[in-house]
Amino acid sequence: MRTAVIVGAGIGGLTAAQALRRTGWNVAVYEQAAAVAPVGAGVGVAPNAVKALDHLGLGTALREHGQRQQALEIRLRGGGRVAGIPASRFERRYGTPFYAVHRAGLHRILMDGLDAASLHTGHRATGVALGPDAATVTFQGPQGEVAVAADLVVAADGVRSALRTALLPAYPGPTYAGYTVWRGTLPAERVARLGLRPVLSETWGRGARFGMGMIDGGRLYWFACESVPEGSPLAHDLGLLADRFARWHAPIPAIMTATPEETLLRHDVHYLHERLPSFVHGRVVLLGDAAHAVTPDIGQGACLAIEDAVTLAAALENAPAGIDAGLRLYDTLRRPRTERMARASGRLGHIMQTRNPVAALARDTVASVLPDALLIGAAGAAFTWTPPLGAT
Repeated sequence: MRTAVIVGAGIGGLTAAQALRRTGWNVAVYEQAAAVAPVGAGVGVAPNAVKALDHLGLGTALREHGQRQQALEIRLRGGGRVAGIPASRFERRYGTPFYAVHRAGLHRILMDGLDAASLHTGHRATGVALGPDAATVTFQGPQGEVAVAADLVVAADGVRSALRTALLPAYPGPTYAGYTVWRGTLPAERVARLGLRPVLSETWGRGARFGMGMIDGGRLYWFACESVPEGSPLAHDLGLLADRFARWHAPIPAIMTATPEETLLRHDVHYLHERLPSFVHGRVVLLGDAAHAVTPDIGQGACLAIEDAVTLAAALENAPAGIDAGLRLYDTLRRPRTERMARASGRLGHIMQTRNPVAALARDTVASVLPDALLIGAAGAAFTWTPPLGAT
């Protein structure tokens, strides 16, 4: 049986484990955290990722546990609606609904059926060696250093991938997108008091944005973005953050006031602006953020990682000349699409986060006069993806 080592137990790594296991691979997942306990708030599952999960047999679980969205909307800080599109119009065009789910819930879906003995926590990847028909990863684990060899190594270890650095030491690494993001989650009982509907909504200001969406269990997640210099020492204080959005339209101030302090998260946003020469190096393949980290502006980070995993398993299963040919096919299929997405996300982030009043007015004006059909069509680059022939 062919063996695979997956480095990273995030969404991309766990989806890869599911996809490879379903095509006959013996899979082991190594995670540097002491436990597979995802942090974060909500994650949007767009139609392209729903199709990928359907092909893995996980779509039913997503529909049972995720929150189907009724509409997508864009507003301005004062409350004016720039766009409001019923989700049914996207469904008719792209075949499946939008869902939103807490990251922990998506993790549970992706871990279903995986052998607990195949998950190895507390293992930090420190290096990789390439052989003619295998690769060996070195980990620092609870019992010291350990080397693990496999027919295939999947580097799904995030935007600051240690394996990518080991393979491509001259690569410049992630680029700062120009803004930081806070995230929070409201429990169901507080959401019920606010009378909110399951609508994915984003509000634009100058140098700032606020977005929200209902997720599983009647909860709500939100994010708030602010354009600041990289590494700005902003206080991790929900009250101070709420003050900055206090004059935005309802229900934004009430949402922030109702947010439990302990759910607040913050990080600067980075993405991979510079192209990689390849996603494949010998028997090591880069996947998800390790290969093509995008900004949140296109809502595709997790979705692209899920696509990667389905495509990888299909390419390896259907390449007649074996593993190496399958990896070349994966690179051919994934690199052009994801490179376009990464560059587009960076450009869109600069537009969305502009502090320039003239540029912000132009952004709002253009968006407000575009017909809904054009806005729906603009999503086609992402949403029209379908699993490759032969994906399981």
